[in-house]
Amino acid sequence: MKIVLLCLSCIVLTPPLLAQKYVATNGDDANPGTFEQPFGTIAKAVAEVLPGDTIYVRGGVYDLTATITITAARSGTESQMITLTAFNDEVPILDFSGQSLGSRGISMRANYWHIRGLQIKGAGDNGMEINFGSHNIIENCAFFENRDTGLQLSNGSANNRIINCDSYYNADPPDYADADGFAPKLTVGSGNYFYGCRAWGNVDDGWDGYLRGADDVTTTLENCWTWGNGYLKDGSDPGPQANGNGFKMGGGDNSNSEQLMHHAILINCVAFDNKNKGFDQNNNVGSMTLLHCTGYGNREATGRRITEFSARSILDKY
Repeated sequence: MKIVLLCLSCIVLTPPLLAQKYVATNGDDANPGTFEQPFGTIAKAVAEVLPGDTIYVRGGVYDLTATITITAARSGTESQMITLTAFNDEVPILDFSGQSLGSRGISMRANYWHIRGLQIKGAGDNGMEINFGSHNIIENCAFFENRDTGLQLSNGSANNRIINCDSYYNADPPDYADADGFAPKLTVGSGNYFYGCRAWGNVDDGWDGYLRGADDVTTTLENCWTWGNGYLKDGSDPGPQANGNGFKMGGGDNSNSEQLMHHAILINCVAFDNKNKGFDQNNNVGSMTLLHCTGYGNREATGRRITEFSARSILDKY
């Protein structure tokens, strides 16, 4: 009797390996992007990643003249975010001081990215603009000495989380009228959340929620601080066009400005020593809810001391 053995091959499906890419100041974009042979630019690493991948940026100063654009085609997913992070405790400084005026440092047009530990300075416009991007996390980053707002959210960008970030000494020459610390404004989407962030020494406002086109959006700030806005880095006052509010959470300038609602929720927030108001509704017709907030030492443009709040219909102030 013959015994026939049938061998059945089993196919085991395994998830794809998640890649790790490395960038260093002494790297080269012709390299494979490994720890031993890193890329030379973040832009090269961004072009290589897939959902779930991580880009590690080594410490040092990166002198940059071109915007780093993260397109929608490079989005992560809810279960597999793409991470762009400083390596261990190293400090990467992205210095865009060589940019022409009007150029942004990082343009985030993708979803589901986690950016952590980067310092962004000197951009020709915003240090970072989240533009059409949603569900991103920006954590432990610093935005400073940019030639417009440090971090701005626009074009429907929604449900982003900004955690423990700093934005300071941002100023827009020659007018010195628009550079804020953080700006969820103009065409921003809803559901953006700031936690533990600090904005100081910006030529316009610490936070600016001024709308132009967006409507019925909600922004939440928790445990955030802002101080000393409305002045240049050397402490001089560039003029009344530099508003100098701490938290300016609404307003608008087009034909239907009285219909644009920016609902602001501020929890445990502090505003002090700003040139103008600490908390300003700015004629916003949306709601403004303040819970356990503190303002002191803020000053109106007249130079007289004010108490801290300027708002027409605060829902709660505890």
